[in-house]
Amino acid sequence: MRKTLLFQIVLLISTILLPLIHLWANTLYTDEDIKTIFLKEFQKRSPYSVEEIYLERFRIEPSAYRVPKEAIYQIEWIGTPRAGSNTAIFSFTLRGGERQILRVWGFIEVRVPVVVAKNNLPNKAILNREDLLLEKRELSRLPQDVIINLDEAIGKELKISLQAGTVLRKGYIDEPLLIKRNQEVEIIAKGRNFVVKAKGVALQPGRLNEMIKVKNLSSQKTIQAKVIDENKVEVYF
Repeated sequence: MRKTLLFQIVLLISTILLPLIHLWANTLYTDEDIKTIFLKEFQKRSPYSVEEIYLERFRIEPSAYRVPKEAIYQIEWIGTPRAGSNTAIFSFTLRGGERQILRVWGFIEVRVPVVVAKNNLPNKAILNREDLLLEKRELSRLPQDVIINLDEAIGKELKISLQAGTVLRKGYIDEPLLIKRNQEVEIIAKGRNFVVKAKGVALQPGRLNEMIKVKNLSSQKTIQAKVIDENKVEVYF
């Protein structure tokens, strides 16, 4: 009799309390909820056109927390969000004005297309579209000056030789030489109300927008002029 009564009491309590416990648990943030917000906020701030993004590792401190989903949150990132290690501070405002702070750390991997050499390329080669292709790579394993846009590389001159499959970096390329040493050039001299053209000889090689020494053949004077095109330099007075 006592066992039957005790069983009925336990069954009654379970019937009432378990749904309440389940409902209460569903009103709290979980680790998965925090992870979803972390990734969503990262994507908003990412400088890349993200095609593939995932968390390799993730941690919340303190690990034991109870934050109701009705709480309003703000996020402050420690540093600039990027592929690799990222930390954000979640500040939750609870009912009554109380605050709860979570420190969230995640190692984010981002796979995006980057420019790589399609073939073996020699030093001083001028890059054409046929020399390059786009391949997806993990950004956290690449240098910060990796090139992600083909147009940024096409027409540039290699500063080193590259093997096929090498990821192209900004430090590997330069503007091509537009003017060679001892080459005849056109000097375009500009002032407030005048433009004068003269023939000259380049005393230094030059790339686009570089300042080089040029000898004016008419005056025999040496001047500093800016390279603006093939065989053309510009000087202002």
